[in-house]
Amino acid sequence: MTNSLDIIALEAGETSRVAFSTIAELASAICEEHLDSWSHRMLQEAGIHLEVTGREHIRQNENYIVMSNRQSRYDIPVLYQALGIPMQMVETKEIAGLPFKARLSGKQILPVTIDGTQQVPARGQLPASPENTARVTISAPIDPAKCSSERMDGLITVVKDAIERHLPAPSELSTSEISGV
Repeated sequence: MTNSLDIIALEAGETSRVAFSTIAELASAICEEHLDSWSHRMLQEAGIHLEVTGREHIRQNENYIVMSNRQSRYDIPVLYQALGIPMQMVETKEIAGLPFKARLSGKQILPVTIDGTQQVPARGQLPASPENTARVTISAPIDPAKCSSERMDGLITVVKDAIERHLPAPSELSTSEISGV
């Protein structure tokens, strides 16, 4: 009888694991659908048109840690629409630890540059132009596993340089972009 109870317990455990895994996958898929719909609607309402370069750097079955610059409240919907891959967000205070997390998880870092969203006014403010363009540049993934432990601190600089490389030069920025107003 003990063997039968052990088998039943093992089968119940396996059934629970499969059930919870299935529920988690369904919840994730539903969340992704909602985020896609929300981000599409946000860009449509703001009149934001995307110009995306570098999509060839994304492999659909690969998981990345996406790191980008931040210009406005429209950046997150821009990322969802431009990349077309599932994403999870982290708090700003967690950014410094991302290279280590990427290395431990075996994920590559995908540097993404967003430009043009800072000029889009928030809904209800000044009228938006009929067509606002957000330029998104996806750079080649950076593999943290190729960095030695001593160079991990410099990895953030490498990612930051990959992002900033596609922003306008400071002389091309307006005063409001420089001051962050």
